[in-house]
Amino acid sequence: MRQGITVDDLVAIKSIGSPELSPDGSTVVYVLGAINLKENRTDNDVYVVSPGEEPRKLTESGKAGMPIWSPDGAWIAYTEGEESCRGIWIMDRNGDHKRKITTYQVSNASLGIGVVGNIVKWSPDGTRIAYLGTLEPYDKESKIRVVDRLMFKGFYGYSDMRRRHIFTVSALGGEPPEQFTFGDYDEHSIDWTPDGQIIFVSNRTGEDDLNMKLDIYRVDPSTKEIEQLTDTVGAIYNPKSSPDGSKIAFIATTRADTSNESTPEDSHLWVMNMDGSEMRDLSASLDRHGSHPPVWSDDSKSIYFTAADRSRYPIFKVDLVGNVDTVMDGDRAHGNISLANGIMSYTVNDPVSPTEICVMDVDETRLTSHNTLTKTVAWPEEFRFKTSDGLDIQGWVYRPVEFDPSKKYPTLMSIKGGPSGMRGYSWNPGLSVPTTHGFVQVVINYRGSSGYGDDFSDAVVGDMLGGEYRDCIEALDHCIGKYGYIDPDRLGVWGVSYGGYLTNWIITQTHRFKAAVSVSSISNLWSQWGCGAIPLWMEVELEGKPWEKPELMISQSPIWQAHKTRTPTLFIHGEMDNDTPICEAEQFFMVLKKMGVESRMVRYVDDGHGVRKKPANYLDSLRRTIAWFERYV
Repeated sequence: MRQGITVDDLVAIKSIGSPELSPDGSTVVYVLGAINLKENRTDNDVYVVSPGEEPRKLTESGKAGMPIWSPDGAWIAYTEGEESCRGIWIMDRNGDHKRKITTYQVSNASLGIGVVGNIVKWSPDGTRIAYLGTLEPYDKESKIRVVDRLMFKGFYGYSDMRRRHIFTVSALGGEPPEQFTFGDYDEHSIDWTPDGQIIFVSNRTGEDDLNMKLDIYRVDPSTKEIEQLTDTVGAIYNPKSSPDGSKIAFIATTRADTSNESTPEDSHLWVMNMDGSEMRDLSASLDRHGSHPPVWSDDSKSIYFTAADRSRYPIFKVDLVGNVDTVMDGDRAHGNISLANGIMSYTVNDPVSPTEICVMDVDETRLTSHNTLTKTVAWPEEFRFKTSDGLDIQGWVYRPVEFDPSKKYPTLMSIKGGPSGMRGYSWNPGLSVPTTHGFVQVVINYRGSSGYGDDFSDAVVGDMLGGEYRDCIEALDHCIGKYGYIDPDRLGVWGVSYGGYLTNWIITQTHRFKAAVSVSSISNLWSQWGCGAIPLWMEVELEGKPWEKPELMISQSPIWQAHKTRTPTLFIHGEMDNDTPICEAEQFFMVLKKMGVESRMVRYVDDGHGVRKKPANYLDSLRRTIAWFERYV
């Protein structure tokens, strides 16, 4: 009898991040994350792996990250230390001769900006290392916060208001860092040009709390003069200089107050000349959401990138005219591309296999096997249907490993967050683990999801909850009619973030679900706008300020109809969540308690959005989710 994967099995799953090929294409350096339940953290260390060899661990601290190769491939720079104060270290490619070259402060940045792209980058001549940080010390002991900025909340807790700037330090160490940008701004996404200048992204409008405008700038280290290269209305991310120094590739949106993280607009791959002229959207014909940073070919004639494409993440190649070719595809998710000496490395995962590293020369070779599962995960069955208003929706049914089609199974509607982003052919234990407990799960990419073009992504603007609600209910009805093993009398619904928002709405509109679990949810748009860290996102979705759309603020807030709920509901939330503050769960929970509806709230004191900061908290939340459905469904 085959055994399905359980919550306890997730402890052994390793995360893989920051893979980068050595300049000669022979070796990949990367970060491996291992859950440490004793300390309730993820231990991150630097590894290297080459074809035909076993991975080698180069650090032991459990606090290492962001490894990068020196231009000659002889050295590896990496960061190490606590979240608030880290050191930049270097070591040889065997992990020997380690030395710290500087220490830098890490600011708890405003959630409205986010840290995207390179934080540490080696200069082309190998003599210096550029990084983002601050020299200002942070008084952790102070119990008084003086707030002058609108965006004063960070990813976890509060922003410390210290600005991130660009510094460089000698790769040999032994001298203080040199600062290159100044002022009341934050910088991110740094890259060196071949002639030794630094390009970066910043919002220098003087109103960076009031807009998401992000442009590319260039600083000359010899003069510290800064030149603005773009003047967009949208947001730019991950600028990458071409190897010949003639062009810059980047990911960007084109509408005001959109972002790469949450936006109704798909971000595209763009290119321009090094001086900012001749800006072109290279992926316009693809009409898909660009994700990971662009990667130049060695000859500077083409760019590799990944994009969300109908539940998959292929690797694409585009020339400088805009001709797009698919390099790697299939029912899986590719990411973290690195190119060197004609070799390409990348990460890959799918619904039954966690992330590993592969390389491609002529054929694909898998380099790592950190996550070989000993238990079975069932491959989901894809379905498609047309909504009542004519949209084509893609979805999946996840079934138990020991599945008997003659039986009836309790079924959960699992709703993704977003509304952008997508579900599909990628590793997601939250979809697989409940099936081990005998549940079927139904998953869809409702309107507003990425991967289906701008028109599909735009479908939620000004109409949050309306269309997505219909998509979810109609998808469930479609599956009940198509799959005889779904028990229509034993249904549950759950979701995280925007999925929690939709869950809250669904249980105010129908009583057909026997139980609900709402994780990191939204219930009241007024309090979410006023207390959350992402008010600009809401203004984009609402197409206006709250006082300009008072009717929508009420009609699209589940709290105003919470008194209609009869569904037993479990609320799960991190007390450090500034993305969707815990007051969103508290309000809905209070109404249900007043109405006598069976409900419970589980609060994680030291965790944030999605309850993913501390591994033990995430595992506990998943156990509680399953137990709630086992009790009521």
